[in-house]
Amino acid sequence: MGLQGGLGDKGAEETWPIEGVIELSFPDEETARVVYESVLYEHESVPYRRSRIEFLRDGKKVVIRFLAKDNSALRGTLNSYLRWIKVAIDSLEV
Repeated sequence: MGLQGGLGDKGAEETWPIEGVIELSFPDEETARVVYESVLYEHESVPYRRSRIEFLRDGKKVVIRFLAKDNSALRGTLNSYLRWIKVAIDSLEV
């Protein structure tokens, strides 16, 4: 669940030289669920041409798997996701 841009669909003609995974651990599954669901709308609605993202929740973890064509695409994509996640976390503390 949560595929954006077809991460598994690299395609023979496309090269994705940058790839990685970020795992964010939360104190409990409920917090992870709230953060995940808060960011999911953005994940599903924002199109990316130079990066591919898989965004998912695994128990107490939120996982971002990414492929990017260049450093600028990587930076922009990860900045967006990390900013959305920070806003979700900050809203839990209010």
